Amino acid sequence: MADVLLYNSLNDSNNEAEGRIATINQEIADQEAALATAEQRLAATNASLASGGEVGNFSLWCLIPENPADGSSWSDGLKVCDTSGYYRCGASCTWTVPAGATCARFQLWGAGAPSGSSCCCGFAPVGGSGAYASVIMPVTAGNSYTLCAGCAYCCYASRSTANADGCPSYVTGSGLTNFCADGGEGNIFCEIKVRGVEGTESNYCMYLGACICDSGSTTCYTGGYTCQIGCTDNQWSNKFGFKRSCKTYYGSATSGTVYGINGMFSAIAVGHCSCTYFWSAPVYGYPSTSCCSEIFSTGCGGCYRAGQSGYRQIPGAGGWGSVTMGGCNTVCGDAGRMGMVCVSWK
Repeated sequence: MADVLLYNSLNDSNNEAEGRIATINQEIADQEAALATAEQRLAATNASLASGGEVGNFSLWCLIPENPADGSSWSDGLKVCDTSGYYRCGASCTWTVPAGATCARFQLWGAGAPSGSSCCCGFAPVGGSGAYASVIMPVTAGNSYTLCAGCAYCCYASRSTANADGCPSYVTGSGLTNFCADGGEGNIFCEIKVRGVEGTESNYCMYLGACICDSGSTTCYTGGYTCQIGCTDNQWSNKFGFKRSCKTYYGSATSGTVYGINGMFSAIAVGHCSCTYFWSAPVYGYPSTSCCSEIFSTGCGGCYRAGQSGYRQIPGAGGWGSVTMGGCNTVCGDAGRMGMVCVSWK
């Protein structure tokens, strides 16, 4: 009888243990499913962030993590960019992780592309903005990282030199592989190709009454739709909206997720009497000052809106567009703005 009671007791204990194991296994399966779902959402979020210039997806930029996972704040930081006052050249340095630091955030802004020069009568759009990238990752005191901020085209663009792209910005060091953000796109032909692939905006002549000239650096008015609306009509139906470019971000981190945003083309509209309206593409980190607009009804823009003159002193921004009409024959384009690298740590 004692053996039977002992067997029954052991059997009950075994059944109870198997029940607990089954529960634990189910919890593990549930957690794995939740993790897979989270990874899918993360991939979708990164894809949405990368296409942030499409149709108003700028609101998704707030999904990029800004602080350590534990919710604490950064204790210190530095930035690497042009400090010459021209806001267009590159810069680099080596950062060594200080004693006590265990976590860092690296941010990259690729340099903006220049705008082209324009001749009477025509315009050159705002240069494409550079790509952006960010990663939060663990770091080890004493390790060194190379921080390189890309250079924009370091001269005012002329009709023969306006096709340059901005240079990339990057960081190299322990735990990072190919971490880089492209500079902006500077050729109008390339812009129109991208717009045509991603939508219906493939022909300046059809939509803006202007054709591309000088190897993609500027446009020439051809009439067409330009006389259908006036500067005060507020009916900019002949308009190209914001559009992401092919300029993108790269890289991975051994213990961190790389987030990023493609470069963007700015919006533009053309109205009666060569009235041209530019909306510059927004830049991550500078929401209130990057996405600005201006109407040109006379020859202006280009190098008259240069960074050293106080205009758009924002990393990664494209050079301001140029417009010429009337007796003005040529307006130089504007250099794109410098790239930048920022590192924060705690």
